[in-house]
Amino acid sequence: MYRARELAPGHRSKDTSARPGRRANHPVLALQHAVGNRAVSQMLARKSTNPTIQIGKLAIEVAGGNIAAWAAGGDPPEVLEVTSQKGRHSAELEGLSKERSRIKSLTLTVAAANQSGVLDLGSLAIELTNARIKGYGVDGKTESWQVADFDGVHRTKITRKVS
Repeated sequence: MYRARELAPGHRSKDTSARPGRRANHPVLALQHAVGNRAVSQMLARKSTNPTIQIGKLAIEVAGGNIAAWAAGGDPPEVLEVTSQKGRHSAELEGLSKERSRIKSLTLTVAAANQSGVLDLGSLAIELTNARIKGYGVDGKTESWQVADFDGVHRTKITRKVS
């Protein structure tokens, strides 16, 4: 019969090494230690690295444009330029461009800036109000378009840090 031994707090069994050289202060390892392998895998799998734009029920993954200038802070450019992959949203996006009607609210979401030594699983949400979609065009499977003539910009930083 196997019998487990209980060790006094702070003591280690003789056959366990301290693993010298292991980077215990790495943010992913700290997160893994706190919540476990499975939770870390699920969290990282959910974390989208590409920015997204939400227009009503449309969720559009952004492939390029001047997103970095928007995420950097300071005064935003006059126009949000977007490149995305053609998809289910494309017909409605093209319609919004042709109608030139105002969109009450759209939200650009980008991954939060990562500071050294800190794993930030948060994001930055930039809401544009009363905007118009302009200049919609398609080149193969890639579409390009602009968000312009907006009245307001509101930034919200959502952080989930592990240090």
